[in-house]
Amino acid sequence: MIQKFTISIALLLLTFSGYSQDAPETQSTLITKISATWCPPCGGWGWDLFHDLISDNEEKATLMAVHHSGNLLTPTSGALADNFMITGQPQFFLGNVNQSIGSSSAAAKRIEVQNAVNEAAEQAPIVNTGISATYSEATQEINVNTRTEFFQDANANYYLGLYIVNDGYVGFQQSQGSNAEHEKVLVTAFTPSHFGEQLTTGAVTDGTTIDGAYSIAIDSEWDIEKLEVVSIIWSESNGVYTYENSNISTNIDLAVNNEVLMEAVSDFTIEPTIMTNASTINFDLFDQDYYTINIMDQTGRLVKSVFKGELSAGTQRFTVERSDLGAAGIYYVTIESAAGQSTRELIIR
Repeated sequence: MIQKFTISIALLLLTFSGYSQDAPETQSTLITKISATWCPPCGGWGWDLFHDLISDNEEKATLMAVHHSGNLLTPTSGALADNFMITGQPQFFLGNVNQSIGSSSAAAKRIEVQNAVNEAAEQAPIVNTGISATYSEATQEINVNTRTEFFQDANANYYLGLYIVNDGYVGFQQSQGSNAEHEKVLVTAFTPSHFGEQLTTGAVTDGTTIDGAYSIAIDSEWDIEKLEVVSIIWSESNGVYTYENSNISTNIDLAVNNEVLMEAVSDFTIEPTIMTNASTINFDLFDQDYYTINIMDQTGRLVKSVFKGELSAGTQRFTVERSDLGAAGIYYVTIESAAGQSTRELIIR
């Protein structure tokens, strides 16, 4: 659900504190339903079982319906289905392991799956990723800040996959009809690689943290209030990606309003908004006044004081170098004067 915030300097700082993406030290299970919209059992016993698995396990597991064929097939869902080496549908996986469930065994397997999820939740995780997700109405993008933390020494090629899941897509499903409400449908990845960006190569030590920032354009067919952001840590060997751990953000917060908030400043832009080497802060002033330009992180901590002093009326430009800022992530550029305060989002790669 989109959460909207009234903009004031005090509330803005409070809002920043809610964007923590610390990695939870928990072990989650990935439950995957392999499905297809044309498949009668997928909309029959497989439909009912997946609903029950969500009800039983969504607090301790990440659940996704991965369509390998039919109307909801996407390049990402096809890639994940191929990685699991599926042989048909509906099929249900825990991690990478096919549970070999059929209509006659569904009731018993439901209990087995819940027991396995509970058992996994008691285990100490090797690694996990924290997520903070925001939606920008101005750019029509979802921006995600991540922090991956290793809780044990490890030795593998780890990847972070970041995904959009649609929980409540209404469309055709055989055996359910034209207006079936699909649960937890995997849509797409944030990255060109369906299994994400590589985090490590070989050995990594306990306590290592890796930050990242990602963005994806909103598709016109998406209902933002039904979207979830899922992170999956994969370990890769010989081209096969094995599930390690996951996390999910069911709330995508509305980013700071990008409307101009004070009469003294107009045409406030940052170019480029996603910084790799440098970005330029641009704005116009109607009157001469005393201005403060700061860059803050998501906790409200001052990262860089860009300018403090008198500025004349007219067009103003300030360039900020990547080397002047901290780790990759989402930052906020603020311009403040006696007339008020304006804020824009800046993403650091």
